[in-house]
Amino acid sequence: MSVMSPPPELFQRWVHVHEEDEAGVRVYRPADAPLPPARGRDGIEFHPDGSLCQYSPGPADAPIGRDGAWRVAAEDTLEITSSRGEDQFQIVSIEPDELRLRPRHPDPVPSSRR
Repeated sequence: MSVMSPPPELFQRWVHVHEEDEAGVRVYRPADAPLPPARGRDGIEFHPDGSLCQYSPGPADAPIGRDGAWRVAAEDTLEITSSRGEDQFQIVSIEPDELRLRPRHPDPVPSSRR
């Protein structure tokens, strides 16, 4: 993936399949993929113009979308900004049927500085 041109597979609605997560990597599948039953799932939809919609379960587990923005911050890093704040994710892989992201958390503040 180049900094200026993410692969076209990114531009769809992805659903977090938490039961497939492993070693700190979040696994997402296309929203129209057959998935095991779950009580609400988070999701994200990337648009080519740099906008996005983040989904989280709402009342009755129906998804509620929140607008945001994304950008490629480095060769393998997506930066996402929304009402949830700003997050960075290492892109582990992008395939037509699977997106794998590893959250890049800031270094924790040492307990002596809290």
